Amino acid sequence: MTIKGEDAWRNAAGRSNSRWFDDIERFNHAPSRVAHEAKFSIGRTDRFFCLGSCFARNIEEYLIYNDIDVLSKQILSPKNEYSDTVRANALVNKFTTASILNEIRWISDTPEMTARFFLETAKGWIDPQLGPGQLPVSLERAIQRRTYLMAEYFPRIARADVIVMTLGLNEVWKDDAQDLYLNIAPGFAATRREAARYVLEETDVAENINALEEICGMIWRLNASARIVVTVSPVPMQETFSGRDVLIANTASKSTLRAAAESIARRHQAVDYFPSFEMVTAGPRAFAYMEDCLHVNDAVVGAVVQAFLRSYLGEDGRAPLFTDRAYLRANPDVELAVRAGQFASGYEHWIIYGRAEGRTVTFDG
Repeated sequence: MTIKGEDAWRNAAGRSNSRWFDDIERFNHAPSRVAHEAKFSIGRTDRFFCLGSCFARNIEEYLIYNDIDVLSKQILSPKNEYSDTVRANALVNKFTTASILNEIRWISDTPEMTARFFLETAKGWIDPQLGPGQLPVSLERAIQRRTYLMAEYFPRIARADVIVMTLGLNEVWKDDAQDLYLNIAPGFAATRREAARYVLEETDVAENINALEEICGMIWRLNASARIVVTVSPVPMQETFSGRDVLIANTASKSTLRAAAESIARRHQAVDYFPSFEMVTAGPRAFAYMEDCLHVNDAVVGAVVQAFLRSYLGEDGRAPLFTDRAYLRANPDVELAVRAGQFASGYEHWIIYGRAEGRTVTFDG
């Protein structure tokens, strides 16, 4: 980016947020107030598909609270196959640009699913393209679930008006035997059994830009009018396989993804970068994050989405006291219905039935 010298000085002199010390108070808030000029507008009837790390699941919920149609929310997700999460569609969390790229490629070029795409454990099979916490299942079920995701879930991207991508990590596990990047670590037993097969790569800015270029190109072939919003997840990596201090590794990871996201947004008018990462990480950590010091506080996610709606829709969103996780934990029968695909979320059930039934919307525990 180049700016004529005169214009650069006018920017510095005339914009309230262009100088670090002009609004220092904003760093005492969670999230921090960030001025963002949206490249394109979004309509209230536009349909969203959120793709990426667990922060994408947070964004989905608050879009739904604001009556936005989110195609990525509703999914078949049996609880007995993924009991380690409170979000029904956490199994489709995608942590790297490489794993997102796999899923987008498979929409148009669907491979025949065989055992080679899965990892065998002592208790069954897992899909390395899904998120952590999945429970082993039979090979037949693993293939059936993967086929559903490729044939019915991810193709909804073609019907979405807005794709939101939340980029998570730059550390990527690769299966050299298949020349395929994985979404999760293959596990210690698998790497010990086939030490030469699995390798960890720390992707650089150029590699992530190339992956994002291919992702955007394939999305536009599916849907030429799609607008793409890229953000970097403020959720830090829980561990690093590089052996470095996790703080250093996390900073390198997020900086790599942040640079790639900014670059891809500059190249395309239909791609914008939204600074949710900066809004969260620049604020006081005690207010921004939950007790695990990893995941973002629900109220902060709501405030981030409010800022998003102000930028792109020109209106304030709502940040209700209702949270999907609390409602599902307080109403297990509703959670089972959501996981069976009968409702997009606990919020949808509460709006249609829950209020009239006097359902509990908070959970103490």
